[in-house]
This record gives sequence, C-alpha cells and structure tokens, in this order.
Amino acid sequence: MRYWITLLTLAALSFSGWAGDFASGGIEYSLTGHHGEVAVDARIVDGLNAYEGTCLIPSTVTYGGESYRVTAIAPGAFAHSQVTEVVVPNSVTRIGESAFAHASTLTSMTLPLELEAIPDHCFTGTGLVNIVLPEGVKDVGEGAFQDCTLLHTVMLPQSLEFIDDYAFDGCHNLYEIYCAAKLAPITLGDHTFGGMAGVDLVVADEETIDAYSDDTAWGNDTTFTLYPSEDFYPTMDLGGEPYCQDWKRINLAGYLAYKIYDENDELVAVTSASNYYLPALDHDTSYTIVPTTLLTDSDPLTVAVEKTTGIEQLIDDAFPAEPDPIIVAHFGTIYIYTDTYMKWTSVWDMSGRLYYQRISSDSQVIDLPRNRVYIVKVGNYVKKIFV
Repeated sequence: MRYWITLLTLAALSFSGWAGDFASGGIEYSLTGHHGEVAVDARIVDGLNAYEGTCLIPSTVTYGGESYRVTAIAPGAFAHSQVTEVVVPNSVTRIGESAFAHASTLTSMTLPLELEAIPDHCFTGTGLVNIVLPEGVKDVGEGAFQDCTLLHTVMLPQSLEFIDDYAFDGCHNLYEIYCAAKLAPITLGDHTFGGMAGVDLVVADEETIDAYSDDTAWGNDTTFTLYPSEDFYPTMDLGGEPYCQDWKRINLAGYLAYKIYDENDELVAVTSASNYYLPALDHDTSYTIVPTTLLTDSDPLTVAVEKTTGIEQLIDDAFPAEPDPIIVAHFGTIYIYTDTYMKWTSVWDMSGRLYYQRISSDSQVIDLPRNRVYIVKVGNYVKKIFV
C-alpha cells in the first residue's frame, strides 16, 4: 500500500511541471506567490521530465525584464529525470516532497546552506553515493533516502533532531555515517534504517558514544558499530578545469566532504559531490577548500579561479571539445570507454588507498575488491563508482 501511495503521489507531482510560468537556461520556473521569488519546476516534454546531465541552478534569473530570486525547488521538480549532478544555490530555502525521487542517474548533490529540512521521499531511488546535510537541517523526512542502493557515506549535522520512518530503508550499501549531533537524533518509526547492517557510526567522542549506545535505534549493535571521531589527512590533490565559460569545475572525489570558503572567508558550500563549480568573477580570485567529516576538519587547500575572460580563453585554447569518458563497473572490473592513451588513470577507494595508477592505453581495471565505492580519475575527469 505504501508503495502505491508513493507512485500515485509522484504521478500527481509530475504534472506540476505543466504549470511552469517561464523557462530560462533550460530550467523551468514557477512563481511562488512571494514577490520576486520563483521555484524550479519540472520540465515536461512529451510527458517526461526532460532534465538531464549537470544542472547548475542560479540564485537569480531574469525574464521579461524582471529579476527573480530562486528560493525553492517545487515538489517532483526533478523526479524521474536523467540529471547526474545538481548544485542548488544558497538562495533556496525550501525543497518540495519527492523533488528528486527516482532520478536514478543522480549521483552527486550539493544542498543549500539555509535548508532546514529534507522533505519526504526527496531522494528516494536516486544513485547518490555520498551526501552531506548542511548545518541547520533539523529534520529528515519519511523515505527521504529510501532505496538509495549506491549510497555509501552520509554526514549528518549537529543541528539534526529527527529522522522519520523509512528515511534510509533499503540503503544496503551504506557503509558509514558521521553524525555531529551530540544528542542522538530521534528516529520516528521502526524502519528508519531498515535492511542495514554493519554500518560504521562515527560520533564526536567516547561520551557521545555512551549517549548513542543508550538509544534503541542508534545503539543497535547489529546495525551500527560506534566509533569516536579521529583526525584525518587527505593526500589526494584537487583537480580542476574550466566549465561552460563562467565556471571552474573542481574535482572533489576522494575524501568525504568539503567546506568551501570564498575570497572573503565566507562559507559558500558544504558538499560531498564529485564536483563543485566555482564561478568566475570579473577579477582573479581564490577559494579555500577544507576537507571535513563535520566532526573534524583537515588542512585547507587553495584553488585559484581566473576572471571570466581568462576562463573563456582557456576553453578556446587548451580544452577543445571532448566528451567525458564513460566509466562503468561489472563483476569487480572497471571499464573505461574513452581514449586513455598517454593519460594518467588512477583508482582510489573512499579511504584514500590507491589501487591503480599508470599512464597506459588500458581500458579496464580488473580484480578490484567488490562491494566498495571507488574514485576513478582519467586525465582531468573524476567519477565515483560502486563496484
């Protein structure tokens, strides 16, 4: 019954895309009823949600001579679409139910810093590998990450208070949770972590371990093994390249999550996505990137971004159009469909252990330990993949 209710809800939500008031830059928008504010809505073409690939949502959009602030993601906006990664701007404070449900190709997500709740069924059935919830999120809704079968690592903020039923039900490959909350978040139901076992749960310290051990859900030693937080020291360099003229794409794959600060030392993002996109301004600038588990920060890294014209020139001169490689896995082997000749190909696991690295024309990496998430880098392209 719960399954059919979810399907009917998604079917109803998908038709909300027909009500979009205007489109800009390939994104559909609807007026929210608040002056000067819009929500990202579904983009329906021939009855299907037409979003695909990388979606960088702007914080403001101009249409008909009017400027609008993007403050919400409508219910079902990206449901059943073919998006692979989405960056939501900090102007967004509300995300609707089932916003990304069953977008099975969605593997990377950056959430806005002002978000206070993950709504019901928000990411049900997606291909997310890692997810970090920003500080300020208090609630994770029912079925929010249900059946995310590739989900490997989850980072939960200190502000988290409630996790509803079925939130992580069916996440069979969830390997580790980092939870910064000193008090164990209240689980609202018996199926919050349904089907999970042997998950490493990392909390602040030994005192916090005692508090979690006393909780019925978090203290279940079949589901969780509790550990205190420890320092960590990333060794993987960040890669980057120009992207769509006004952006620089930074490859973040390899170490959990990152806090990103702008030139004024203001926090602009916390993300565990494979890539993050830094805007090119009208002047050269730099960003500080701090690897983090939300419990422990590591040493900062600095990334320089040339002004807009510099990015355009780099694209024209150094990065002729070349399709991203297709990287898939099957029975312990990673297959790379691209010309790898004279390109560095590297494979790490999620703890930073290097399994493979060489310059070669090989299109396969064989005999890898299975049931793990790996980071594959071919030239400047990086992808997380479950083997």
